[in-house]
Amino acid sequence: MMRATSIRLPAFSWRALALRMAQGGVLVSLVVMPVWLRLGQRPDLFAPLYVSRFVLLLPLLWTIGWWAASGFVGFSDLVRMRSAAIWAACLGFWALWASLSQNWAFVRVSHPATGANASLQIGLVVAFALAVASLRLNPVAVAATLAIGLTGHAVLAIAQADANGAVGLRTLGEFPYHAWTNGVSIVRSGTQTIVRPFGLMPHPNILAGFLTVGVLASAGLWAAPGRIARVIGLVCAPLLLYALLLTFSRAAWLGLAVGGLILFALGWRRLRVRSARATALAGTLACVIAGAVFVAGYADFIGARTATTQESVELRSISDRIVFTDFALRAIGEKPLTGVGAGSFPWRSSAYLQETFFDLQGDNVHNIYLLVWAELGTPGLVLFLVAIAAGLRSAWVAVRRDRSSAGIALLASFVALAVVGLFDHYPYSLLHPSALWWTCLAAALSETRSLGTATGFRNTEA
Repeated sequence: MMRATSIRLPAFSWRALALRMAQGGVLVSLVVMPVWLRLGQRPDLFAPLYVSRFVLLLPLLWTIGWWAASGFVGFSDLVRMRSAAIWAACLGFWALWASLSQNWAFVRVSHPATGANASLQIGLVVAFALAVASLRLNPVAVAATLAIGLTGHAVLAIAQADANGAVGLRTLGEFPYHAWTNGVSIVRSGTQTIVRPFGLMPHPNILAGFLTVGVLASAGLWAAPGRIARVIGLVCAPLLLYALLLTFSRAAWLGLAVGGLILFALGWRRLRVRSARATALAGTLACVIAGAVFVAGYADFIGARTATTQESVELRSISDRIVFTDFALRAIGEKPLTGVGAGSFPWRSSAYLQETFFDLQGDNVHNIYLLVWAELGTPGLVLFLVAIAAGLRSAWVAVRRDRSSAGIALLASFVALAVVGLFDHYPYSLLHPSALWWTCLAAALSETRSLGTATGFRNTEA
């Protein structure tokens, strides 16, 4: 049977209180991550930098603060595993290198806030990931929180697709977009045009990344030991899949396929339990039906989006990516050691564009590995890749030992977004998806450790 962790509080313990507060902060952060909602002009504490004005900052800081108040509980246990120690060290040095890159950034004089903003974002994500890995969260709770929270965004995306635009939730951060909005993301087939749903994100591809994680997290609950968790997975998975398909994000579709293969390859043994097998069969059937409904309703647009037709919108998307890939390789060749500085690539690409006739504005290259290399140089890329490899190794050990389908789903989610990162930049360049990406890995690799000696809690088998 899967090993479950039961934590019993002593009469009173400051560390126990701090731990509970930090664990609650993680779950709240997961709920807030898909919401692109920003604070107003007050309080002044959050005013200077762009990344510091997101509502998401509050639960992130809450979690990190309470974890620090607990004496960084669980961290010493984390670094006893060699691969996890390497992961934590590489993440820490990567954040430090990003901060140091402000000293040589391409726009360090004209726009010094650019480097400060990017390095702050990386530092926040790294600190939060280390906290999650140390706090010994139940992977079923993490997966269920993601499934339930993201299902609400799936319903919103379905409503937006039906309305062909926004549905009026601007107070929650919804962008006011419609088919006639300049620059809106569309799919065109002949004379027909549809608007891709944004959810509460600034672009459909970003929403698609979150929904990909939601589908995998829901599927991971099909073999969970509790009936409630299995029902959550069964209900949420087809809704999340249908909404994901409506985003028409090719990178997310590919990421889901790879993540799904990993989930099946590592988790199929859990299906030996009759209740898990029955739930998985029902969930698979529901997802097949959801996919069939999508194909039946959007066959022409699927053909256009997958390049079986030569629509100008899709050709422009591909050509733009090629241009920025070329700029990234050029920047790497010019500064292979230091890079152009954290957050500076859009400015560097804008300077390159001034030498061309392209009708484009500066942007990030749609590949996180090239983007990290271009901005942080070879040392930054090496730290980034070693952190990924060591984290995957540590998570692999964790899920093999505990055999938790929810933990496997979180590991599969990290891999899925890593695949997405070959074609999109948001898992690195933006706070919300970046926090989600590293949180999935951190929650998966934390599974095998106990907090009993650090807090006075006691673990029991179930």
